[in-house]
Amino acid sequence: LEDMGGAGGSEMLKEYKDMEERDQFLTREIEDLKKSAESLTSLIKELKEKLDTQFDEGIDKINNQFSNFFALMFGGGSASITVFEEKKKVRAFDPDAPEEEMYALEEETEPERGIDIRVNLPQKKIRDLAMLSGGERALTSIALLFAISQVNPPPFLVLDETDAALDEANSRKYGDMLENLSKVSQLIVITHNRETMSRAGVIYGITTGSDSVSKLLSIKFDEAVEIAK
Repeated sequence: LEDMGGAGGSEMLKEYKDMEERDQFLTREIEDLKKSAESLTSLIKELKEKLDTQFDEGIDKINNQFSNFFALMFGGGSASITVFEEKKKVRAFDPDAPEEEMYALEEETEPERGIDIRVNLPQKKIRDLAMLSGGERALTSIALLFAISQVNPPPFLVLDETDAALDEANSRKYGDMLENLSKVSQLIVITHNRETMSRAGVIYGITTGSDSVSKLLSIKFDEAVEIAK
């Protein structure tokens, strides 16, 4: 101690106090972090339970509308969406195994939730979506799309050629549903279907006159008769 000089003792005490204060500060920080972690874990659990509840309630609401729209599109029958959980198998890596067997192990992942669509066509024994024709799948997709939009109506809804696969009879049903949707949302519909266009309030498009020059066209249907004259 004498060799360190007369000021050595006081400097060591100061260093000790500084380290002690630092240690106390870090201890408090660690405690705060632990409390924050516990709070976040509790919040995540609460949000997950809330989201799961709202998701299940949303599925029930969509199912009610989906079945109604499906029956309207197909003249009967019913449709529903169900939630299922599935575990997927992934190849695991084992560095201690022989080279040809390093990726041979399989592990199951955490259960993942998915949606399954079940349909019941009138006068047909079909339950699986894959067994439907292209037109029937299009009608089912439209019915589901409209069902979702009815549960939580958006202010705007853009439909791009969703009626392309429909025949004349189904186009009329499609037009009826558009009129129902237009009561709760403003629709912007891109289509070449005459039946769909007949349900519009305003039509925007391109036409060619007698001079073979293309021009933009905007017509309100309540003024169309006067323009035609």
